Amino acid sequence: MVAVVVILASTVGLFVFDIGPSPSPTAPQISVSHSVIDYNGDDIIAVTLESGTAVETEKLYVTGSKDIDIGGPPGDSEAANSDYASGREKFTESSDGTPQIDIGETWDSGETVYLVPSDNDADGVTIKIYWNTRPVEGVNPGEVEGDDSYKIAEFTV
Repeated sequence: MVAVVVILASTVGLFVFDIGPSPSPTAPQISVSHSVIDYNGDDIIAVTLESGTAVETEKLYVTGSKDIDIGGPPGDSEAANSDYASGREKFTESSDGTPQIDIGETWDSGETVYLVPSDNDADGVTIKIYWNTRPVEGVNPGEVEGDDSYKIAEFTV
């Protein structure tokens, strides 16, 4: 009888105090569009957030089937540059503390980021955008902490 009471009390305690494992945060739902810009013979991929929840930029990173660099628009001093392409690029990439992409703390509908492949040819490149439950650390290409990354967009140019 005592054992039954102890087991029952433990079970009720778990529900009341929510001691069990926490559910993982829900990844944001977004829709993106893309276009290719020819800039001095180089392909630059413009990716625009069309709809969905505003997403914290410090938790976003992008990968490509080719190494890519993320940056500002063509002609901008912080423009994407194929010389700095890597397998993963964080949205808040910065060498001097100022993010290369000037979209602020969140990526909102209507805002565009620019990507350039390592060989300046975007044909057939597959782009994947990921959201992480924790901020992406480091400068370039950024280090992803933990196993809680979710692919929130994918497309092939």
